[in-house]
Amino acid sequence: MSTQDKLYGSWRLLRTFKTVDGEITDRFPLGQSPYGYIHYVPDGRVSVLIAYDGRKPVRDPSSDAEVAANARKFVAYGGTFTVERDDFVVHHLDITTLENDRGTDYPRTMEFEGNTLTLGTPVVETPEGRIGMKLVWEKVAG
Repeated sequence: MSTQDKLYGSWRLLRTFKTVDGEITDRFPLGQSPYGYIHYVPDGRVSVLIAYDGRKPVRDPSSDAEVAANARKFVAYGGTFTVERDDFVVHHLDITTLENDRGTDYPRTMEFEGNTLTLGTPVVETPEGRIGMKLVWEKVAG
């Protein structure tokens, strides 16, 4: 089975963690229980929905501040994807909650282990060290 074929389907977010210089430094960068899904479909499309832990329901009617606070803890995007190597995929964004990222690419390292997929963000050089983030997804039985 090709790497691209392994990606097809729906994946549920299990956990996230932050790394500094390759070592896990924060096991809960999106809170203790973030949730979300990533979907890869055979026509080459990808969609991602991630909600940070700690989001609060908004009142009806809600204030702009409540809606903004809620939105800051939610990420969604969609577009196409390209598998460049067995350990690397690129998401090409057509739509996103972060409008300034529309039309850009999100490169991700990827590792498969059993029914899990770990996607890694690019490592960024900072005064703190080389910072990255990993998201661990579990295949949803279909």
